[in-house]
Order: sequence, then C-alpha cells, then structure tokens
Amino acid sequence: MEYAGKTVAVLVEDQYQDLEVWYPILRLREAGARVITVGTGKKMYRSKHGYEVEANVDASAVDPDAIDGVVVPGGYAPDLLRRYPAVVNLVRDVFHQGKLVAAICHGPWVLVSAGVLKGRRSTCFFAIKDDVINAGSSYQDAEVLVDGNLVTSRKPDDLPAFMREVLKALVRQPETVAAGKTRGET
Repeated sequence: MEYAGKTVAVLVEDQYQDLEVWYPILRLREAGARVITVGTGKKMYRSKHGYEVEANVDASAVDPDAIDGVVVPGGYAPDLLRRYPAVVNLVRDVFHQGKLVAAICHGPWVLVSAGVLKGRRSTCFFAIKDDVINAGSSYQDAEVLVDGNLVTSRKPDDLPAFMREVLKALVRQPETVAAGKTRGET
C-alpha cells in the first residue's frame, strides 16, 4: 500500500465537527496510513453532536519529525485548539518541514495562530474568511485548494475532494524516518 508507513495526526478537541474528524480518520486508515488522534490534555472529546473520540496522545508529546502530516478539523474545536501552544507549535513545525498540513471549515483558525498562511492561497468556512485574509492568505471560495504542502477546504460537503488532495499530498512527500514515534518513545 502506498500509504503504509505514513503517520497522520488528526487534532481533536471538544465541539469538533463529527464528519470532519471521522471521515479523515476512516479514509486514512482505509488507505493504509497510521492515524493518531492528538488532543490537548484529556482523554475523551465530544463532538458538536455528542459523539466521543479518544485522543491517543497529547499534542505536547508528538514529535513533528515522527509524523507525515496533520489534519485540523472544523467545528468550534479549532478555537479551542489554537489556545494550546503545543498544538500551534506542532502545526507550525510540520508546516515548516514541508509536510502535509490540511485544514477544513474552521480549521484554518489554527493555521492563523500558527502563522503559516502568509503568502499562501487557502479556503475555509465563509464565516472566518476575514481571519484568513488578515493572516495574509489569498482567500478563494473553492471546494479545495492546494498550495504546496497546504490543503484547505470549506465544509463537510467538501470532504471527498479534501481527502483526495490530502492523500495525494501524502505520496508527494518522502516517508518519515522515525514514523510512528512520539517524544520519549524508543
């Protein structure tokens, strides 16, 4: 499988948009990638509709060298996620290593806080387009936009196109040498 050996972090926090967490998790697993759910300090998180997801690891324990990409889902969760320096640093480090950074819906709020949108093209849920523009991105109302290692989409309806581009981006980059390790693991 071309995605075997690839590890992708999916960020989780309370009030996440159900489909924007679970569709990427299941699609990535189906493709053969290893998925880790990354939280902000607790074990369980509830979606907007009450569905729970368990975090495999805290953001402070994830070594950006050990993953091939990060997915930032939407809902209200991104506004909570961006309050944690470990999350912001993880996204920024993965981005600057040239690895996949994918965000959908309100997910680009985390990208704004990580300072990675300046000079990039992106899309998002229309309600946060001013935030994205003010962060220096060239906003476009599009189903999915790819700008280098950055993949963005607007809403749950865009998930099929979003995940097609996420999967393409994973095969465009070299495999991570220390795939699957988090800080402190040997």
